[in-house]
Amino acid sequence: MKHASLAIAAIASLALAGCGGRDEDQLDESEINAPQAADLNQLSDEAAGVASEAAALEEQAAQLENQVNATTETEAGPETPADENIEGM
Repeated sequence: MKHASLAIAAIASLALAGCGGRDEDQLDESEINAPQAADLNQLSDEAAGVASEAAALEEQAAQLENQVNATTETEAGPETPADENIEGM
């Protein structure tokens, strides 16, 4: 009986030693932070692109507004129907 229990203890210790000291499910801190840093860099680049697009669109809107204002100033017509009657007199 002593030999059987000794053999079981030896097999169990060999099995545990074969597992190694590193748990494969456990991540290092560098493995955890690396993808997040890459994601943050990508998001930062996308935000910069969106900001530049917004600035370009704002400038385009201002130019269109200036064109509309210039067009309406050159096409000065009667402001009210009563003004039209006054001009015809």
